Amino acid sequence: MIKLFSDRTSILAPLLLLYTLLAAGIYFFSGRLVAMGAEVRVLHGANTIVFLATLAASLWLTIQFQRSGGQAALKGLYGGFMIRFFLIALSAFVYILLKRKEVNVPGLIGGAIFYVLYWLVEIRNLPSKMKSTSHHA
Repeated sequence: MIKLFSDRTSILAPLLLLYTLLAAGIYFFSGRLVAMGAEVRVLHGANTIVFLATLAASLWLTIQFQRSGGQAALKGLYGGFMIRFFLIALSAFVYILLKRKEVNVPGLIGGAIFYVLYWLVEIRNLPSKMKSTSHHA
């Protein structure tokens, strides 16, 4: 139980740091972002959605790594990708349907950049997840 909590904390810390840095960056550079045509609300929403999707995918991956066998690790990787992809695609689809002709394309592009940043943080932490769970096998 304590090990699972420490694994979750080790996942949450870098993601929460990135979320905070991006939110602060959006806030502090909002003037420049608006000048480039990006809506600040869209960027904050994209940051939050990508953070939550990445958090869910990372927790799924951690749970799968704690199971034995190589197939569990692959299931975790593919399942995490599917969770993240479908949550973000559904969010973008709903946003586009609601806004129709008022879609903020720079905001969507910013969300795609956030996706890549969160993905890089998750991949960077992947070896530490594998090491921490390899002791269980």
